Amino acid sequence: MLQAVDKKSEVSLCVLSVRYEGNDAVSHEIDLNQLGVSIQGFARVFALCANTLATGRLTLQLDALDVRVVSLPVAKHHCFEVLAMVKSMATSTELWSGAFGAVLAVVVQYVLSRRDHDQMKFLSEALQGQTKYMNEALLALQNQSKSMNEALQNQSKHMNETLHALQSQSKPMSEALHSQSNYMNEALQQSLQHNQQNFETLKALADKLADALRPAARQALSPIGHSCQRIDLYAEGKQFMTLDTDHKRAFSHAAGMVTEHLEPYIGVISQFDMTTGACRLTLEGATSRIPAIVVDPIFDRPNNRYVKAMTSADPIRFLAKAELDEDGNPIRLYISDTSEREAEPA
Repeated sequence: MLQAVDKKSEVSLCVLSVRYEGNDAVSHEIDLNQLGVSIQGFARVFALCANTLATGRLTLQLDALDVRVVSLPVAKHHCFEVLAMVKSMATSTELWSGAFGAVLAVVVQYVLSRRDHDQMKFLSEALQGQTKYMNEALLALQNQSKSMNEALQNQSKHMNETLHALQSQSKPMSEALHSQSNYMNEALQQSLQHNQQNFETLKALADKLADALRPAARQALSPIGHSCQRIDLYAEGKQFMTLDTDHKRAFSHAAGMVTEHLEPYIGVISQFDMTTGACRLTLEGATSRIPAIVVDPIFDRPNNRYVKAMTSADPIRFLAKAELDEDGNPIRLYISDTSEREAEPA
């Protein structure tokens, strides 16, 4: 958990950029409420994806993560831009051998994909490509180290006898370099093995991660079609994804999807059926009515608090689960209780 973090001991894993393009963003401005919702969504996506990469575990509680996502100042806005840095307490040897940003971009792209084709195949191929690239880089470094060691040994072998003293001095240097080379070879082999283990772990967790982050993805894309036309994502200055209305539509709530937890609401009931509990109401701050179902067991009792609220046209506080539209607005409520408790007639 990242409480009372010693910031000096943290390491920067990568820098990410979220660029809102088109519509209001062209003038370097964006609706503050939409921006706040979007940033919360991206923050959760970046944090959970990065933490899964860093630890090999799927953790959904933000206060239990081993990484932090912090905002950075933007020197020059491209339309409207938000800059973020992923930081961790872990050492770089544990994190994809220095290619963390590239792998994180692949995972975020999978989580935010539209799933209109075999995205798991894409994820597998992309991660294999990154793993192959990192392994080739490690092997190249290994070969370079081997060549340097051979060159020094060859130089020592062909030294003139008149440089015997220097030759004697170079012998322990060569032995030290040879020992260092062996150490590097062992470390590189461990890195290769660790990368492969990370790859297999990530493949196993990818779908669970993507499913868990669907609500966050919905939040992240909320400004599209309103304050901006699209959102471009960058990792270490390189663009890796463009999000548009098709992506937003893919993450919109499916018909019948209802929030998991009860939320408090205030509204005015204008129509109520005591036989079925069906009603229509206007939420505080809204101008149009939405349908609702009262599942509170007292809905069919005479003069219950819902009937009284309708008769008096007074606002009533209640707890409900909501079916939401693609922008997160309630379109149907399932009311289970009111916030004002009073004795009901038997």
